[in-house]
Amino acid sequence: MKDLKLTIDQESVNIYIDNGEDKDPTNICYWHIDEWEEDSEVAISIFNAIQLYYTKPKTLLKLLN
Repeated sequence: MKDLKLTIDQESVNIYIDNGEDKDPTNICYWHIDEWEEDSEVAISIFNAIQLYYTKPKTLLKLLN
């Protein structure tokens, strides 16, 4: 689970598996600002994913697998 990462910036939220410097990351969840501006209900999914990332990362992976 140490390779599971979360990045939040001004335009996106991304949960991914860091595969090292020489390999591309494996995206688990990704949302761009355009998505939550078009449909504010997407924010609920984002918040739930962030909560699971911190509290139950294995459950997050299982739900999205």
